[in-house]
Amino acid sequence: MPEPTILVIGLGHLGGVTLELLARQDWVGKIIGSSRDPERGSARCNLARLGAMAQGYPADIEYLALDLRNVDQVADTIQRLDPDLILRKASLQTWWLPELLPRDVASRLSRARFGAWLPIHLTLNMDLMRAVRDCEYVGPVLTAPFPDVVNCILDRLGLAPTCGVGNIDEVVPKVRWLAAEKLQTPASDVDVTLVAHHALQKAVFRPVTDPAPVAVPPFHLRIEHAGRDVTEEIGGAGLLLEPSALPGGPAWGFLTAGSTVRLVGAFLSKNESPLHAPAPGGLPGGYPVFVGNARVRPRPLDDLSPGEAIQINERSHPFDGIHAIEDDGTTVFEPVTVHVLREELGYDCTHLLPQEAAERAGELIDRFREYARKAGVDLEPTH
Repeated sequence: MPEPTILVIGLGHLGGVTLELLARQDWVGKIIGSSRDPERGSARCNLARLGAMAQGYPADIEYLALDLRNVDQVADTIQRLDPDLILRKASLQTWWLPELLPRDVASRLSRARFGAWLPIHLTLNMDLMRAVRDCEYVGPVLTAPFPDVVNCILDRLGLAPTCGVGNIDEVVPKVRWLAAEKLQTPASDVDVTLVAHHALQKAVFRPVTDPAPVAVPPFHLRIEHAGRDVTEEIGGAGLLLEPSALPGGPAWGFLTAGSTVRLVGAFLSKNESPLHAPAPGGLPGGYPVFVGNARVRPRPLDDLSPGEAIQINERSHPFDGIHAIEDDGTTVFEPVTVHVLREELGYDCTHLLPQEAAERAGELIDRFREYARKAGVDLEPTH
């Protein structure tokens, strides 16, 4: 059987780290790295190739210039390449840029919650999935930016990716690690089952230097050791929410990339693996899943029905600033999100229609960069 070809779209901080890790996997055949900036993109591919070769991996990596805003070009490219899997890491603006603001300014803006940046994460995802639809590509498409909400919107439009990456699967290792320490057993002997939304991460990864309480969205957690439920016995919810000493910013990409590579490997395997992933088939939030043979499906849970799992994640949307997602994909923002963006950036958006995402994203980026300049931070243009 020929080794798989993976198309990686987006070679920024997260895409670049993911490319590096993929280049060091024995099960990967060819990697096609793509971005809209040929100079930076080809350099990133060259670095990944040399680093992998230095470590003893053959690293078959090719660079391809690709602009997701050109839907026809992307559709033609996907049809011509016919990759075994598409992995999208591109966004109009990286999620951690607000962290570069002075602390007091960043704190004020963070009150808007993560969903405030929805147009920025939705726009390119929607363009990619239109291209996927137009060229009738049937392989798995995995996406990174804010899949817990973005993919749910795309599902309303008949454009849902196969699933997202990261998010819930970044939380599970923390719980497994702390539970193993508490039980004094290897982490491999601990099984964690979690239903949770991206919004939970703010509470889960609260820094040890910030003792201020944060709102905790609903979740469902089960921890097992040797086939026995030990969740209550070891204080599982407390372990989940225990403050963490972790770096922010681009360093976080290594956690997301590690989770992504394992998920990609499972999709390209003929055997199913029990994992966690956000937005399988366009569902809101994250779930335990079975992944294998280019497919993903939610895992049945003994103590929670599929409908109850979905309700947990739908009730979590407001914690990320999302009040509702309507049947036509229109997103209604929480009042606090609207108020903070209006007050801090002069940006006024109560509802986001999918067809207005690109225009609203451009306006939001411009207003944020002007806001940053006034705070003494000059950010490199991205559009």
